[in-house]
Amino acid sequence: MPADSVCKPAMPHNSEILLVAFPPLRHHRCPLMTPLRKFVFWLPSLAWAGLIFFLSSQSQLPQVGPQFENKDKVEHFIFYLIFWFLILLPLRYAHRSSLTKAIVLALLITSAYGASDEFHQRFVPGRDCDVRDWAADTFGGFIAASAYWVYETRRRPSTYR
Repeated sequence: MPADSVCKPAMPHNSEILLVAFPPLRHHRCPLMTPLRKFVFWLPSLAWAGLIFFLSSQSQLPQVGPQFENKDKVEHFIFYLIFWFLILLPLRYAHRSSLTKAIVLALLITSAYGASDEFHQRFVPGRDCDVRDWAADTFGGFIAASAYWVYETRRRPSTYR
């Protein structure tokens, strides 16, 4: 069977028009998530990871906003909190992972990327590898994971997780 006819509904032979309001979203011959759609779900997290990599490649970052002690830790926290959500979306909706699996996997990916980012900064002139920055990255992901867990468990009964 040709690939282009897999997702098209078959027309009746006797030219009768079938009155069907909506075809089922998930057909056995037409999976809901194609590899291209899954890739599209991953694009925001890949773009965010690229932004983090670009910023960590800079020897000097411009100072934006008010200055205060440990501002860089707050920036790490916020960037990786957002990164966690951007990783969760494809895990949860494109790959249909369970709630627990998606949350834990997104946290592991966020923490691992934070560690690799800090390792990368060892080789950038004017930057250094700081375990506290990695802890702020992981803590941002952890707070996002905790907030999402509370939201999801209060929003739906456990049978829908």
